[in-house]
Amino acid sequence: MVLSVTGERVDVVVLGAGLAGLSAALAFARSGRRVLVLERDGPGIAGDADRLFDTWERPGISHFRQPHNFLALACQILLTRAPDVLDTVLALGARENRQYELLPGKAQPGDEAFVSLCARRPMFEAALRRAAERSENFVLEPFTRVAGLLSASARPNARLRICGVRTSTGREIRADLVIDALGRTSPLGSWLNGLGARPMLERSSECGLIYYSRHFRLRDGVDMPRTPFLLGGPRGEIGYLAFAVFVEDNRAFALILSIPPWDRQLRALKSEHAYMTAALSLPLVVPWVHPDQAEPITPVLPMGSLQNVHRSLVVGGEPVAVGVQPIGDALCHTNPTFAYGAGLSIKHGFTLADVAGRTEDARARALDFDDATGADAAARFDVVSAEDRDRLRLWQGEPIDVRDPSHSMALFLRMTAYAAAAEDPDLFRAVARRVNMLDPPDALEHDTTLIGRARQIAHDSGPPQPGGPARAELLEAIDLALINA
Repeated sequence: MVLSVTGERVDVVVLGAGLAGLSAALAFARSGRRVLVLERDGPGIAGDADRLFDTWERPGISHFRQPHNFLALACQILLTRAPDVLDTVLALGARENRQYELLPGKAQPGDEAFVSLCARRPMFEAALRRAAERSENFVLEPFTRVAGLLSASARPNARLRICGVRTSTGREIRADLVIDALGRTSPLGSWLNGLGARPMLERSSECGLIYYSRHFRLRDGVDMPRTPFLLGGPRGEIGYLAFAVFVEDNRAFALILSIPPWDRQLRALKSEHAYMTAALSLPLVVPWVHPDQAEPITPVLPMGSLQNVHRSLVVGGEPVAVGVQPIGDALCHTNPTFAYGAGLSIKHGFTLADVAGRTEDARARALDFDDATGADAAARFDVVSAEDRDRLRLWQGEPIDVRDPSHSMALFLRMTAYAAAAEDPDLFRAVARRVNMLDPPDALEHDTTLIGRARQIAHDSGPPQPGGPARAELLEAIDLALINA
C-alpha cells in the first residue's frame, strides 16, 4: 500500500471494506485509479481459514459469521477479472461445488458454468483484501467513520453533485467518485436529503424470518453426505419452519433454522439444546449434524429484523445526485437465504469500474450504471419479496397448493420446480441459471414449457412427504430437552 493521499484528494473514495467495497476498490485500482477505502472497523488479520473465522472482529457487519454462498455469477466474474482472488480462496480451503455433476443426461457446452464456491465469509473477504492490497493504487484506512458528504457549489435548483466525504473528525477528502458500500444500514439517503437532494427511490418488504444458524465440522474420517441439492446441502420447509445447510470450506458447514417472527415458542431455538433437538428431527439434516458425523464449532447465532430493500439514485429517468453511487447491500439486499448478496456485491463493484472507464461524465455514469444493474436489482427484490410473502401466507395456514403455480408461482418454483429439476436436463439448467444469478430471476416463471414439465414431474411423483415433525410434536421434544439439559 504505497499510495499517498496527497492534498486529501483521490480518484475514488470507497465507504466500507466489505465484499462490495473491496470488489469496487480492486476493480478501480487495477484500472489505474487512485482508491482510498474508509473502513469503520479495525484492520484485517492474516492466517488460515479458521483463524480468520474465529478471531477477525467485524462489528460493523452483523452477518459476518453467518453462512454465505458464493454463486456461479460471482465465480464467473472473478474468474474473468480477478482469478487470483479465486486462487487464494481455494488455497485457504474453499470447496468447489460442481453442480453440473448432478445434471441428468448428457453435458452440453456451457454447463461448466454451474460451479459455486463453498466458503465462510471471512476467508472470501480476506482474499479480496489481499488482492487489492497488492495494487500500488490502493489504500485502506481502518477505524475511520464517515459523517457526511461534500457537495460542489452549484446554481440553485441544479442537480446535486457530490465531490467527497467528511469524516467524524471533521477531515475532508475530495474525490471524483464516492462509492457507498456501507451495506444494509447505509445513511446515504439521509445524507443526500440533508444536502437538499430529491428523495432517492426506496422500497422495502419484510422477510418475515428470524433465523438461527450454527457452524459444524465433519469429524475425521467422515465423508460429506452426498445429496441431490444444487447448492450442496439440503433445503426445505415443513409448514412452520424452514431449514438450509450451507456447505463451507475445510469440511465445515452451517445449518440455518428459520421461523416466523410471531412464533415466540420456537424462539427457544436460541438454546443449543433446543436447536439440536430441532435439527435432529429433520430427516434430511440428520446425516449432517448427528454427533457421530459432525461436531459444532460455534454456538447458535441468531439473526432477525430482516428486510428486503431496493434503492436507486435514478428517479424519473434522472439521478437525484451525481458523483456518488451505492452498490451491493446499500443498493439492494434481500433475504439472506437466497444468497444473492455476495454475487450482487461483486457484480456491482466491477460493473461500476467498467462504466467509469467508459465515461468521465458524472450524469452519464450514473445512468449507465443504472442501465446495467437497476432492472436486475429491482427484479431480484420483487421475486424475493413475493416468495417471502407467500411463504408467510402458507405458514399462516392459507390453503396454498405449492404444486400449482396459479396458487403461488414463487412457492411452486422453490418447492416443486427445483425438486423436479433432478428429472429433466432442460429444467435443471433453467433452475441452475436462476439459482446462480446467471439468468434474470423471473426468466423461468415465464417459460411455460418448463413450468409444464415441472408440473407433470410433480404429478407423477405423487404428493410430497412430510419433511419433519408437526409443530406441536417438535415443541414437546424441545420442552423435554430443556428440562433434561
